Amino acid sequence: MRIGFVGGHGHHYLKAIETDPRDGSPVARAACGDGRDDARATILFKSLPGAIWFSSLDQLLTEFSPDVLSVGAVYALNGDVTAVALARDVPVVSDKPVAATWRQLETLRRVIDGTDRRLLTEFDFRCRRDFLSAREWVARGQVGQIVLVTGQKSYRFGSRPAWYADRASYGGTLLWILSHAIDVVPFVTGLRVTHVTGAGGNVTRPDYGTMEDHVTVTMRLENGATAVLHADFLRPASAPTHGDDRLRVAGSSGVLEVRDERCTLTTSALASHDVTETVPAPASVADQLLAAATTDAPSVYSTRHSLDTAHLLLKCRDAADARAWVDVRAD
Repeated sequence: MRIGFVGGHGHHYLKAIETDPRDGSPVARAACGDGRDDARATILFKSLPGAIWFSSLDQLLTEFSPDVLSVGAVYALNGDVTAVALARDVPVVSDKPVAATWRQLETLRRVIDGTDRRLLTEFDFRCRRDFLSAREWVARGQVGQIVLVTGQKSYRFGSRPAWYADRASYGGTLLWILSHAIDVVPFVTGLRVTHVTGAGGNVTRPDYGTMEDHVTVTMRLENGATAVLHADFLRPASAPTHGDDRLRVAGSSGVLEVRDERCTLTTSALASHDVTETVPAPASVADQLLAAATTDAPSVYSTRHSLDTAHLLLKCRDAADARAWVDVRAD
């Protein structure tokens, strides 16, 4: 198996794949820059033992012929890199956003339409036991009718590249951070999002221009429930972990809460108790993404999910920019 890597940002989960799951043979790897921050891509390349460096994406695709391509470019470039690879029938596993503009999303739709080309987005909550447990207990009806969902993503700011200051390169904090919480709401609840609004701003990092240090989204779900989600770069440097991910699903007969990588359930009949390990430990996000890209095994990842979620995220960003309600069902 041959895995290519473009860019040095994002997660690049496929770097954890060292052997071909089909026969156990070593994986061949190659890397190239994204044309914007090649120095960062070089750092990734040096962390991949035995990898080959190519001077451009075209050279990597032509001479290396990857079985799958991992994309982690400067965020707003992901969609352009992905479209090139998909047009050459190379499956893509990309960090979010897979589309930072409506133009990129339309290009991806056009390249994929009528084909079996695969585009998968690295939403790791779909492979985490805490969120899978929440999904399972919602499906079992333990919270009753869902009424209110709240979600949080909070990061330390640390050191960020200068291009974060430019929306045209960064894409926005909603697409980069809050996207995880936006994706997990329909994943856990099974409910479709119908309308969204939002807000955001930059209070503490004026030197980072159009980058939001906080952003919020409010969703209307198909059953009449509401979801309120927020993300920020305000987690103190002294906090024990880089991120603080939370989800609360409150219903007519119970409440599920995900926090600190654990899931707890409280119902009318039972006090709060940990239900995290009531579902089997999932395969790693790397293994699941690779399987979805190269096999027909059932998966929580799919091209349809990537395109639909990209559409939802752009609708949410538009709504937050305008501070207005937007119908996400309309094109």
